[in-house]
Amino acid sequence: MRVEHDLVLEGKVVTKSGLLETEVGVSAGVIEAMGHGLKGARRIRTGRCLIFPGFVDIHVHLREPGWEHKEDFRTGSRAAVHGGVTTLVDMPNNPAPANSKAAIEAKRRLASEKSLVDVKLNGGVDRADIGKVLSMAADVVGYKVYLSETTGAGAFPPSLLQNAFARIAETGHPVSVHCEDQAILERVSQRLQGSVEPDLHADLRPPESEVGAVRSVAGALRSTRALRANICHASTGETLGLARSARAEGLRLYCEATLHHLYYNRRAMLDNKLLKTNPPLRSEDDRQALLNGTKNGEVSFLVTDHAPHTEEEKIDGGLAGVPGLDDYAHLVTWLVKDQGVDPPTIARITSYNPAKFFDMADRGSIERGLRADFSVIDLHSPEVVSRDLLCTKCGWSPYEGREFPGRAKWTVVRGEVLLDEFEMVR
Repeated sequence: MRVEHDLVLEGKVVTKSGLLETEVGVSAGVIEAMGHGLKGARRIRTGRCLIFPGFVDIHVHLREPGWEHKEDFRTGSRAAVHGGVTTLVDMPNNPAPANSKAAIEAKRRLASEKSLVDVKLNGGVDRADIGKVLSMAADVVGYKVYLSETTGAGAFPPSLLQNAFARIAETGHPVSVHCEDQAILERVSQRLQGSVEPDLHADLRPPESEVGAVRSVAGALRSTRALRANICHASTGETLGLARSARAEGLRLYCEATLHHLYYNRRAMLDNKLLKTNPPLRSEDDRQALLNGTKNGEVSFLVTDHAPHTEEEKIDGGLAGVPGLDDYAHLVTWLVKDQGVDPPTIARITSYNPAKFFDMADRGSIERGLRADFSVIDLHSPEVVSRDLLCTKCGWSPYEGREFPGRAKWTVVRGEVLLDEFEMVR
């Protein structure tokens, strides 16, 4: 007797090594079978689409608790579903930093009550009490260190990195590092005081601030070689080169690239002030280096750095950061169709590598026994980004008015179809 599954997906499955024409049977939120002739209560024939393992965005700021007027777990997770993302790793720089067991537990409860997708948490590292990372270990998947000033905390001193890395290594979790050297930022700010260049923000946070911070991270890792470390939002070609050299000497140092650093260069800020980010958009040479690194494996993770601010806060307050979750699938189709990144590479940087980095052994690939998380992408359904289509609470997109080759058609989280033929289910 043939087993009837809750759901059967039929089409081209993207693996780390190629495409596989098959059927995937899902029961009770888990991939139960792969092959042909499967029966299911519901069948989705994906046709010309590609079935990816659910996208895992390891760098988002969902803003709750404390900034719910910008975003919350419900609205941010809806934006994720719209963009084909099924797992989120949230950052700890809330107004009250999530750098203690109590704060992490409270945040985790909010996420479990409100989010449509799986939300994992990074714990903040308190420079005044580094040992607190141990108490958070059961409730987080990793830790975040900011080497420049951020909400609720000053810059983490590079001199304390070695100590912090040693304590984090005790937990078995990885660390992600915001690499901008605060001392360099302050020196440049003093030198450029009074300048009125239209894209001054890029000069105030120059490439050398990132490169200097990456050197500090690599130096600290040499004494804690078992620790996995991620350079957040790498923005320069030199950063990729430093990480490559570090791995050649046995260090476990990786880089993520954001959608906006891959898509835009520094000149775009002259036309759109909403594109102000930290680190800023870089030169066209740096953008091309990031694209090449995405193709050749030097970029390990594709992220949004989803940082929603209201449009008023961006224009009147000059805040840095852009949303991106609604547009994750848009940029995936752009990378595949317009930039020549092959689908297996996309599967590695969006799913397999992030899951492996954070020890999420139940996802990241389409295999029997793993979570039934899928991002089904239609590469042949062009869409112009419009704010009336967005799910993020902040209500705007850095890609507004841009046309992309395709979009997410189905998003499935633990076997539940939440985006169904381009339409949000809830």
